[in-house]
Amino acid sequence: MEKIWNIRSMQLSRQRQLAAELKISPILAQILLNRGIDTPEKAQFYLRCDINDCHDPFLLKDMRKAAERVRQAVSRGEKIFVYGDYDVDGLTSCALLYFVLKQMGADVSCYVPHRVEEGYGVNKAACALLKQQAASLVITVDCGITNIEEVAYLSSVGIDAVITDHHRPHEDKIPDACAVINPLQKKCPYPYKELAGVGLAYKLAQAVVDGRADISEHLDLVALGTVSDVAALSGENRILVKHGLERLSATKKIGLQALMEVAGIAKRQLSAYHIGFILGPRINATGRMGSAEQALRLLLSDNYANALELARALDAENKQRQKEEAKTLKDALAIMEREINFKHHRSVVLHHDEWHPGVIGIVASRIAERYNRPTILISTKESVAKGSGRSIKNFHLFDTLVQCGHLLENFGGHEKAAGLSILKKNIDDFKKFFNDMAHRMISNEDLLPSIDVDMEIALGLLSEGLISELDRCEPFGMANPRPVFASRDLKLKGRPRLLRGNTFKLWITDGKVTCEALAGSFSDIDISNINDGFSITYSPSMNDWQGISTIQLKLKDIKVG
Repeated sequence: MEKIWNIRSMQLSRQRQLAAELKISPILAQILLNRGIDTPEKAQFYLRCDINDCHDPFLLKDMRKAAERVRQAVSRGEKIFVYGDYDVDGLTSCALLYFVLKQMGADVSCYVPHRVEEGYGVNKAACALLKQQAASLVITVDCGITNIEEVAYLSSVGIDAVITDHHRPHEDKIPDACAVINPLQKKCPYPYKELAGVGLAYKLAQAVVDGRADISEHLDLVALGTVSDVAALSGENRILVKHGLERLSATKKIGLQALMEVAGIAKRQLSAYHIGFILGPRINATGRMGSAEQALRLLLSDNYANALELARALDAENKQRQKEEAKTLKDALAIMEREINFKHHRSVVLHHDEWHPGVIGIVASRIAERYNRPTILISTKESVAKGSGRSIKNFHLFDTLVQCGHLLENFGGHEKAAGLSILKKNIDDFKKFFNDMAHRMISNEDLLPSIDVDMEIALGLLSEGLISELDRCEPFGMANPRPVFASRDLKLKGRPRLLRGNTFKLWITDGKVTCEALAGSFSDIDISNINDGFSITYSPSMNDWQGISTIQLKLKDIKVG
């Protein structure tokens, strides 16, 4: 199906004003306007990306109570457990608080549940185990906001709880904990609502040390967890990730050094791409397939030889995860062929007894992206089935699951991604109810594949200087995408070459300027038969090869004619 190009309207007068006041190009000014950055003050905040522009952690509701209780536990020598999630966000949150509290002299350990045996969040069996190990304070990271009963159980056995979680509360029901740190809870005045779990862990650490120690070395973990969790790279998140990437590139953490060595990116200047596609998946791999213990041990490692061994194990586990993911995707597509009719289905809900719950979220994401339908995959291996979903533009997945709550055992998540548990007997009713909701909420236009384009420009406007200027918008990611342009009336120069990974290299010209372009495998376009007079959408960058820098275009779409 041909993609719709949503080319943003030019705001010429505001563009010129912003360009003049900030001494930037009109193209960068338009990029900023497209992101809602429409005043010089907002633009200066965005472009300087200053760590000092982050908000005071004590603006978070309950932060003073949380910091005081943690400091009290440290000073009294109480046994503290940091209770996390098994994904990168949860693991980096655990590691960050462990490092900071250990440096303060705390008696601190970490607990991360087994994905398959225990599932997400705080569970009573784990709480009983922590009681046996003499815990008196549990700090949750990246989980806990929906664990009303479990937190009550902790209290009943004499364990205080400090909850830090960035997920949405259920109907504003908050656990009765010693303190709850969550900017999404009612009456929390914190100005920025998009922090990842590791961002909140960092805020708690800042409040606990309260200026008595510099913990900025742990921004590497903040960047790692935030990008891996696909959190919005806007506002404060973007600041934390930008500075965290600088720390990560020169990290002193033995485990991260070993992981970068094994992944082949040691001693590089790292970007969000390296986290999202290289480091994050390797850390996630063991937690997806079962226990995240090896990944946590790697993050906390202080021995390089042991760290290398762990990093290699994670790398091997990631390869196994990729095989499992490929098999699950193949199965899912086969089921779709039999069960899904897009004339009647505005959503995709599939289930299978053999799917591993650790990979269904990734596969759901691939299907949602390919077919532009909100997608939920459910593993029915256990008596209570586990599901993971991904959404599309203009369909709030978490809010929809709230409406489906009467059919679910538990659920949690965000606008774009969520997890759930459901009894097998309810799956068919859930499929129908969820699809009915999708029919009511998703328009015909929402189902059409589209590309958001920042500007239409002549190819000749591209230059090394412009691309360097656009790089000031980094780091790129969710809510801060890499700029996309459209150019028309182009011709091929020479024949396309097929590279590794089913990628084509083309030379594209407008008759005056010629640029190298890379194109993935477009299923609806035969790259080798493109005629003159085509149009492209793309993101430009500089390609450095053997000391020579050239402009390179990463193609998003091609339209012939």
